[in-house]
Amino acid sequence: MIDLGELRSQFPHLANITPVGSGGQKEVCRAELQSRHVALKLILPIPGSEDRTLREIQAIRQLSSPCVPKVIESGERTLCGQKRHFIIEDFIEGETYRTILQQKPVRDFRHVLELAWVLLNAAADFERIHLVHRDIKPENIMIDRSGKIWILDFGIARHLNLPSLTPTGGFGIGTIGYAPPEQYRNLKPEIDGRADLFAIGIVIHESLTGSHYYLQGAPDMLAVIHKMDRLDLPRLALAEDPTNEFADFVASLCQRFPSRRPRSATEAVAWYEPIYRRLQSITP
Repeated sequence: MIDLGELRSQFPHLANITPVGSGGQKEVCRAELQSRHVALKLILPIPGSEDRTLREIQAIRQLSSPCVPKVIESGERTLCGQKRHFIIEDFIEGETYRTILQQKPVRDFRHVLELAWVLLNAAADFERIHLVHRDIKPENIMIDRSGKIWILDFGIARHLNLPSLTPTGGFGIGTIGYAPPEQYRNLKPEIDGRADLFAIGIVIHESLTGSHYYLQGAPDMLAVIHKMDRLDLPRLALAEDPTNEFADFVASLCQRFPSRRPRSATEAVAWYEPIYRRLQSITP
Protein backbone atom coordinates (compact mmCIF):
# COMPACT_ATOMS: atom_id res chain seq x y z
CA MET A 1 0.00 0.00 0.00
CA ILE A 2 1.36 3.41 -0.96
CA ASP A 3 1.95 5.96 1.79
CA LEU A 4 0.64 9.13 0.13
CA GLY A 5 2.55 11.37 2.53
CA GLU A 6 5.85 9.72 1.65
CA LEU A 7 4.93 9.70 -2.02
CA ARG A 8 4.28 13.44 -1.98
CA SER A 9 7.58 14.07 -0.24
CA GLN A 10 9.44 12.00 -2.85
CA PHE A 11 7.70 13.77 -5.74
CA PRO A 12 7.26 17.36 -4.51
CA HIS A 13 6.91 18.67 -8.07
CA LEU A 14 3.69 16.67 -8.54
CA ALA A 15 0.38 17.99 -7.24
CA ASN A 16 -2.86 16.18 -6.36
CA ILE A 17 -1.36 12.68 -6.38
CA THR A 18 -4.23 10.18 -6.33
CA PRO A 19 -4.00 6.36 -6.60
CA VAL A 20 -6.04 5.03 -9.54
CA GLY A 21 -5.13 1.36 -9.77
CA SER A 22 -2.67 -1.43 -9.18
CA GLY A 23 -1.83 -4.79 -10.66
CA GLY A 24 1.06 -7.21 -10.46
CA GLN A 25 4.14 -5.24 -9.49
CA LYS A 26 2.76 -1.85 -10.62
CA GLU A 27 0.82 0.87 -8.89
CA VAL A 28 -0.51 3.84 -10.84
CA CYS A 29 -1.38 7.31 -9.58
CA ARG A 30 -2.82 10.32 -11.31
CA ALA A 31 -1.17 13.68 -10.66
CA GLU A 32 -0.65 17.17 -12.04
CA LEU A 33 2.63 18.58 -13.27
CA GLN A 34 2.44 22.29 -14.02
CA SER A 35 -1.27 21.98 -14.96
CA ARG A 36 -0.56 18.90 -17.09
CA HIS A 37 -2.32 15.64 -16.16
CA VAL A 38 0.22 12.85 -15.77
CA ALA A 39 0.36 9.22 -14.69
CA LEU A 40 2.92 8.22 -12.06
CA LYS A 41 3.70 4.52 -12.42
CA LEU A 42 5.56 2.82 -9.59
CA ILE A 43 7.18 -0.53 -10.33
CA LEU A 44 8.33 -2.80 -7.54
CA PRO A 45 11.22 -4.96 -8.80
CA ILE A 46 10.85 -8.62 -7.98
CA PRO A 47 13.67 -11.19 -8.12
CA GLY A 48 14.63 -11.82 -11.72
CA SER A 49 12.58 -8.91 -13.12
CA GLU A 50 15.02 -6.02 -12.72
CA ASP A 51 16.40 -6.22 -16.26
CA ARG A 52 12.92 -6.53 -17.76
CA THR A 53 11.70 -3.49 -15.82
CA LEU A 54 14.65 -1.42 -16.97
CA ARG A 55 14.05 -2.53 -20.55
CA GLU A 56 10.40 -1.50 -20.36
CA ILE A 57 11.45 1.98 -19.26
CA GLN A 58 14.12 2.10 -21.98
CA ALA A 59 11.60 1.01 -24.60
CA ILE A 60 9.02 3.67 -23.91
CA ARG A 61 11.69 6.38 -23.60
CA GLN A 62 13.09 5.46 -27.02
CA LEU A 63 9.73 5.35 -28.75
CA SER A 64 8.50 8.21 -30.86
CA SER A 65 4.99 7.21 -31.80
CA PRO A 66 1.83 9.34 -31.74
CA CYS A 67 -0.13 6.54 -30.05
CA VAL A 68 2.26 5.86 -27.15
CA PRO A 69 2.03 8.18 -24.10
CA LYS A 70 5.04 10.48 -23.86
CA VAL A 71 7.45 9.77 -20.99
CA ILE A 72 8.31 12.94 -19.09
CA GLU A 73 10.58 11.52 -16.39
CA SER A 74 11.81 8.18 -15.08
CA GLY A 75 14.16 6.93 -12.38
CA GLU A 76 14.21 5.31 -8.94
CA ARG A 77 12.87 6.22 -5.51
CA THR A 78 12.84 4.42 -2.16
CA LEU A 79 9.33 4.13 -0.72
CA CYS A 80 8.50 2.30 2.51
CA GLY A 81 12.07 1.00 2.56
CA GLN A 82 11.80 -0.56 -0.91
CA LYS A 83 13.42 0.57 -4.13
CA ARG A 84 10.90 1.32 -6.85
CA HIS A 85 11.35 2.33 -10.43
CA PHE A 86 9.03 5.07 -11.58
CA ILE A 87 7.75 6.49 -14.83
CA ILE A 88 5.93 9.80 -15.21
CA GLU A 89 4.05 10.00 -18.49
CA ASP A 90 1.03 11.69 -20.02
CA PHE A 91 -2.21 10.51 -18.42
CA ILE A 92 -4.72 9.03 -20.86
CA GLU A 93 -8.32 9.63 -19.86
CA GLY A 94 -10.51 7.02 -21.48
CA GLU A 95 -11.50 3.35 -21.63
CA THR A 96 -9.66 0.23 -22.61
CA TYR A 97 -10.71 -1.27 -25.91
CA ARG A 98 -11.73 -4.41 -23.98
CA THR A 99 -14.30 -2.36 -22.06
CA ILE A 100 -15.60 -0.94 -25.32
CA LEU A 101 -15.88 -4.40 -26.90
CA GLN A 102 -17.80 -5.63 -23.87
CA GLN A 103 -20.29 -2.82 -24.38
CA LYS A 104 -20.60 -3.34 -28.14
CA PRO A 105 -18.87 -6.53 -29.34
CA VAL A 106 -19.29 -5.89 -33.10
CA ARG A 107 -17.66 -2.59 -33.99
CA ASP A 108 -18.48 -0.19 -36.79
CA PHE A 109 -16.47 -1.06 -39.93
CA ARG A 110 -15.18 2.47 -40.39
CA HIS A 111 -13.93 2.49 -36.81
CA VAL A 112 -12.11 -0.82 -37.33
CA LEU A 113 -10.49 0.51 -40.52
CA GLU A 114 -9.04 3.35 -38.43
CA LEU A 115 -8.05 1.03 -35.59
CA ALA A 116 -6.12 -1.18 -38.01
CA TRP A 117 -4.39 1.85 -39.53
CA VAL A 118 -3.25 3.16 -36.14
CA LEU A 119 -2.09 -0.22 -34.82
CA LEU A 120 -0.16 -1.08 -37.99
CA ASN A 121 1.61 2.27 -38.04
CA ALA A 122 2.46 1.84 -34.36
CA ALA A 123 3.95 -1.58 -35.12
CA ALA A 124 6.04 0.06 -37.84
CA ASP A 125 7.22 2.67 -35.28
CA PHE A 126 8.24 -0.14 -32.93
CA GLU A 127 10.00 -1.95 -35.74
CA ARG A 128 12.15 1.10 -36.52
CA ILE A 129 13.83 0.79 -33.12
CA HIS A 130 13.94 -3.04 -33.30
CA LEU A 131 11.19 -3.48 -30.72
CA VAL A 132 8.37 -6.04 -30.60
CA HIS A 133 5.52 -5.19 -28.22
CA ARG A 134 4.48 -8.88 -27.84
CA ASP A 135 1.26 -8.09 -25.97
CA ILE A 136 -1.06 -6.15 -28.28
CA LYS A 137 -4.60 -6.98 -27.16
CA PRO A 138 -7.79 -5.05 -26.29
CA GLU A 139 -6.71 -4.66 -22.65
CA ASN A 140 -3.57 -2.78 -23.78
CA ILE A 141 -5.35 -0.49 -26.23
CA MET A 142 -6.92 2.68 -24.84
CA ILE A 143 -9.44 4.98 -26.51
CA ASP A 144 -9.36 8.46 -25.00
CA ARG A 145 -12.28 10.86 -24.68
CA SER A 146 -11.53 12.43 -28.07
CA GLY A 147 -11.53 9.00 -29.76
CA LYS A 148 -7.76 8.80 -30.16
CA ILE A 149 -6.23 5.31 -30.00
CA TRP A 150 -3.29 4.56 -27.70
CA ILE A 151 -1.13 1.49 -27.05
CA LEU A 152 0.00 0.81 -23.48
CA ASP A 153 2.06 -1.64 -21.40
CA PHE A 154 5.48 -2.50 -22.77
CA GLY A 155 6.22 -4.83 -19.85
CA ILE A 156 7.15 -7.81 -22.04
CA ALA A 157 8.44 -5.92 -25.07
CA ARG A 158 11.34 -7.65 -26.83
CA HIS A 159 14.40 -5.68 -27.97
CA LEU A 160 15.65 -7.61 -30.97
CA ASN A 161 19.14 -6.12 -30.67
CA LEU A 162 19.53 -7.21 -27.03
CA PRO A 163 19.84 -10.72 -25.55
CA SER A 164 16.50 -12.37 -24.78
CA LEU A 165 15.43 -12.40 -21.12
CA THR A 166 12.95 -15.27 -21.60
CA PRO A 167 14.38 -18.64 -20.53
CA THR A 168 15.02 -21.08 -23.36
CA GLY A 169 12.62 -24.03 -23.52
CA GLY A 170 9.03 -24.31 -22.38
CA PHE A 171 6.36 -21.80 -23.25
CA GLY A 172 7.13 -18.21 -24.08
CA ILE A 173 5.50 -15.20 -22.45
CA GLY A 174 2.49 -13.39 -23.85
CA THR A 175 -1.29 -13.62 -23.86
CA ILE A 176 -2.66 -16.86 -25.26
CA GLY A 177 -5.11 -16.11 -28.03
CA TYR A 178 -3.22 -13.00 -29.19
CA ALA A 179 0.40 -14.20 -29.15
CA PRO A 180 1.24 -16.12 -32.35
CA PRO A 181 2.43 -19.75 -32.31
CA GLU A 182 6.12 -18.86 -32.57
CA GLN A 183 5.78 -16.69 -29.45
CA TYR A 184 3.96 -19.12 -27.18
CA ARG A 185 6.19 -21.93 -28.49
CA ASN A 186 9.19 -19.74 -27.55
CA LEU A 187 10.82 -20.07 -30.98
CA LYS A 188 13.08 -17.10 -30.37
CA PRO A 189 14.74 -16.83 -33.82
CA GLU A 190 11.29 -16.49 -35.42
CA ILE A 191 9.96 -13.77 -33.10
CA ASP A 192 10.05 -10.33 -34.69
CA GLY A 193 7.59 -7.62 -35.76
CA ARG A 194 5.43 -10.24 -37.46
CA ALA A 195 4.32 -11.35 -33.97
CA ASP A 196 2.70 -7.94 -33.46
CA LEU A 197 1.07 -8.21 -36.90
CA PHE A 198 -0.56 -11.49 -35.84
CA ALA A 199 -1.96 -9.91 -32.66
CA ILE A 200 -3.27 -6.91 -34.61
CA GLY A 201 -5.03 -9.24 -37.04
CA ILE A 202 -6.68 -11.09 -34.16
CA VAL A 203 -7.92 -7.80 -32.64
CA ILE A 204 -9.34 -6.71 -36.00
CA HIS A 205 -11.08 -10.05 -36.57
CA GLU A 206 -12.52 -10.02 -33.05
CA SER A 207 -13.77 -6.45 -33.54
CA LEU A 208 -15.72 -7.32 -36.70
CA THR A 209 -17.14 -10.71 -35.66
CA GLY A 210 -17.98 -9.95 -32.05
CA SER A 211 -16.10 -12.93 -30.65
CA HIS A 212 -12.62 -14.40 -30.37
CA TYR A 213 -12.55 -17.49 -32.57
CA TYR A 214 -9.75 -19.23 -30.71
CA LEU A 215 -11.03 -18.50 -27.20
CA GLN A 216 -14.68 -19.24 -27.92
CA GLY A 217 -15.70 -22.62 -26.54
CA ALA A 218 -12.20 -23.52 -25.33
CA PRO A 219 -12.28 -24.83 -21.74
CA ASP A 220 -8.69 -23.86 -20.95
CA MET A 221 -5.55 -22.34 -22.39
CA LEU A 222 -4.19 -25.66 -23.62
CA ALA A 223 -7.36 -26.09 -25.68
CA VAL A 224 -6.81 -22.61 -27.14
CA ILE A 225 -3.25 -23.49 -28.10
CA HIS A 226 -4.38 -26.75 -29.67
CA LYS A 227 -6.96 -24.87 -31.72
CA MET A 228 -4.45 -22.21 -32.80
CA ASP A 229 -1.93 -24.86 -33.82
CA ARG A 230 -4.44 -26.58 -36.12
CA LEU A 231 -6.92 -24.03 -37.43
CA ASP A 232 -6.77 -20.79 -39.38
CA LEU A 233 -9.19 -17.99 -38.55
CA PRO A 234 -12.37 -18.09 -40.64
CA ARG A 235 -12.07 -15.55 -43.44
CA LEU A 236 -14.06 -12.36 -42.91
CA ALA A 237 -17.10 -11.84 -45.14
CA LEU A 238 -18.19 -8.21 -45.02
CA ALA A 239 -20.72 -6.28 -47.08
CA GLU A 240 -18.42 -3.23 -46.85
CA ASP A 241 -15.59 -5.23 -48.48
CA PRO A 242 -17.13 -6.61 -51.71
CA THR A 243 -13.76 -7.34 -53.35
CA ASN A 244 -12.46 -9.13 -50.21
CA GLU A 245 -9.22 -7.16 -50.28
CA PHE A 246 -9.60 -6.21 -46.62
CA ALA A 247 -10.47 -9.82 -45.71
CA ASP A 248 -7.42 -11.07 -47.63
CA PHE A 249 -5.19 -8.59 -45.80
CA VAL A 250 -6.47 -9.57 -42.34
CA ALA A 251 -6.09 -13.25 -43.23
CA SER A 252 -2.44 -12.59 -44.14
CA LEU A 253 -1.77 -10.99 -40.74
CA CYS A 254 -3.23 -14.00 -38.90
CA GLN A 255 -1.34 -16.75 -40.69
CA ARG A 256 -0.09 -19.36 -38.22
CA PHE A 257 3.36 -19.43 -39.86
CA PRO A 258 5.26 -16.11 -39.72
CA SER A 259 6.73 -16.71 -43.20
CA ARG A 260 3.21 -16.37 -44.62
CA ARG A 261 2.56 -12.97 -43.05
CA PRO A 262 3.86 -9.65 -44.44
CA ARG A 263 7.63 -9.61 -44.02
CA SER A 264 7.52 -6.53 -41.80
CA ALA A 265 5.15 -4.00 -40.28
CA THR A 266 6.40 -1.45 -42.81
CA GLU A 267 5.43 -3.79 -45.63
CA ALA A 268 2.03 -4.37 -44.00
CA VAL A 269 1.39 -0.60 -43.82
CA ALA A 270 2.31 -0.22 -47.51
CA TRP A 271 -0.09 -3.04 -48.44
CA TYR A 272 -2.90 -1.75 -46.24
CA GLU A 273 -2.74 1.97 -47.07
CA PRO A 274 -4.51 1.85 -50.48
CA ILE A 275 -7.13 -0.53 -49.04
CA TYR A 276 -7.67 1.79 -46.08
CA ARG A 277 -7.91 4.93 -48.24
CA ARG A 278 -10.35 3.37 -50.72
CA LEU A 279 -12.66 1.74 -48.18
CA GLN A 280 -12.59 4.79 -45.94
CA SER A 281 -13.73 6.97 -48.85
CA ILE A 282 -16.72 4.77 -49.72
CA THR A 283 -17.80 3.62 -46.24
CA PRO A 284 -20.57 5.81 -44.77
